[in-house]
Amino acid sequence: MGPIPPSQPAQPSVSLYDDRIVAGKFLGALPAAAIIVDEGETVVAANTRAENMLGCTAATAVGRPIDGAYKLFLDRARRAAGHEATNFVQPFGLGWYMIYCFPLQLGSMSETWTVVSAFDITAMKNAEFEIRESEARLEEATRIAQLGTYKIFWQTASVQWSPHMYVIHGVSPAAITHPFGKYRNLVHPEDHETFERIFTDQLDGKAVRGAEYRIIRADGTVRWLRFDARVLFDADGEPYASFGTCQDVTEGKQREQELKQLLRRNAILYEALDASPIGVAVVTTDRAWPEVFYANAEFERLTGFNTSSLSAHGIASLRALDESGAGWDAVLRTFATSTSGAFELTCARRDGTSFLAQVEVAPVSDYPGRDATVFVLNLDDVTADRERAGQLLQSQKMEALGQLSGGVAHEINNLLQPILALADLGQDFADKDPGKVRKYFEIIASSARKARDVVRQILTFARRDAPQLAPHGISGLVADALNLLQSGLPPGIVLDQQLQADGAIVVVNPTQVSQVVLNLVTNAADAMGGQGKVSVRLASVDIDAARASALTVEPGTWVELSVIDRGCGMDSYTLSRIFEPFYTTKVAGKGTGLGLSVVYSIVTGWGGTLKVESEVDQGTKAMIYIPTASSLPSTQVSS
Repeated sequence: MGPIPPSQPAQPSVSLYDDRIVAGKFLGALPAAAIIVDEGETVVAANTRAENMLGCTAATAVGRPIDGAYKLFLDRARRAAGHEATNFVQPFGLGWYMIYCFPLQLGSMSETWTVVSAFDITAMKNAEFEIRESEARLEEATRIAQLGTYKIFWQTASVQWSPHMYVIHGVSPAAITHPFGKYRNLVHPEDHETFERIFTDQLDGKAVRGAEYRIIRADGTVRWLRFDARVLFDADGEPYASFGTCQDVTEGKQREQELKQLLRRNAILYEALDASPIGVAVVTTDRAWPEVFYANAEFERLTGFNTSSLSAHGIASLRALDESGAGWDAVLRTFATSTSGAFELTCARRDGTSFLAQVEVAPVSDYPGRDATVFVLNLDDVTADRERAGQLLQSQKMEALGQLSGGVAHEINNLLQPILALADLGQDFADKDPGKVRKYFEIIASSARKARDVVRQILTFARRDAPQLAPHGISGLVADALNLLQSGLPPGIVLDQQLQADGAIVVVNPTQVSQVVLNLVTNAADAMGGQGKVSVRLASVDIDAARASALTVEPGTWVELSVIDRGCGMDSYTLSRIFEPFYTTKVAGKGTGLGLSVVYSIVTGWGGTLKVESEVDQGTKAMIYIPTASSLPSTQVSS
């Protein structure tokens, strides 16, 4: 045998090189970034498209263990399908890839290689995301707008709905089918004809604009739907379907109805204001002076001004030249302080004449605590009312004078008796007893003076002049009034007097005091049918804050004049009306119903108040509260 040749390193078989060459060519033909690994997960081949994912050149990667992105792809494929072929979408880095893993066996190879390819689908995925995002935005927009879309295919009369169409109709996709008869069951019975016309028009290829009908959902709620539709054309330009939108406009319909009702209420309000017998104006304070924003018909009639003519100088146009500034200044203060107030002022008309008006101002606040910029001003001509009030007062005084006439005549007659008798006797004793004659003349003079005072009181009582208020001792005035009244009361009435306000000075008119006492005592006597005791109490009282609030007066020292009877009394309804002029429970011819209304007017004119308590069959107590002179402003006392 010849010498044994030295050993040589093993050379790869020709077939292995051929397989790798074939694999390399195979990968080069692939449009994806791909590699081939053997059963030991070593890279056998790679194409240039895979270099970015490998992080090195294809030649460098051959012979190395698989790692990085391809390791991730291969592991996932093995978990999902073992060594079988599989594909899936996998994000990596900033991109998205379609991954394909499948076995590869070439030539006479005894092992199986695995191809791992990654096809870049980032652009496609981004486009898909944009489409889905657009669809999501569209769906959200349709949800917010309560808008759904649909298609009606003419040939089959079938309908295709968007998801929000089911929400609008309150049904699920499984619970609704769209043939004409089925959907018709959702339509409000009164709108079937409208629905059929809209559906037929779309099947006939007509456009629909703003068509509306109602549906009734499964829960019984009624919803208004609005439809718009247009024709769809195929690739050949032939019409084949209608595309439409459906919007739930129920809330809009409700707002529309509310607006109609609001407009109707506003129209009624304007008509009511124009029909009001009192002048009404809306005043705004946005500008430098209060401006009349609106004036009703009575306001324009009373003043001669309309809204336009008042705009130049606002309510200052109503100020009469002879009106003192205090009244109008008080009105302006209500605007400045967002308060309400009532005033009696002389107002000017556009033609230059004037009238006495009752002016009431009230703020209109939009938010609590915020100063008002809008006010309501009521204007009423009270000239005739004041004239009638004066006439009523005089009428009541004359009625009271008639009631007194019998007692006054008796009083004067009693005073005349000693005058006549002593005058005759004086003639007999003129020469015999001068001292007795002198005494007779003193009695005659005293009786005459008393008669003169009685006549003076009657004349003062009947006088039409406005009463003058001045400080007086109240006890003496009440005592004089009761003395004057005593002889005119029925014989069965006992007058019980307790006058304990000595030294109390009040600002009143003596004639009015007599008038007040006369009315109250006469009413008490009538309530007892001319039989019984009438108690008259006069005292100074200290009124605390709680009692003052109940009486609507200021706390302090007041004079209380009470007249109490145990007569028939009054029920709550009668008690609520006793201060109304001409309201009376007496039979015809026995009273005018002016008494208590006049008493109330007189007492409030003194700055006082009147309170009456009464129960049926228990009697009545009338209480007058008069402020003392010390509690009044000096200007009022001096007047």
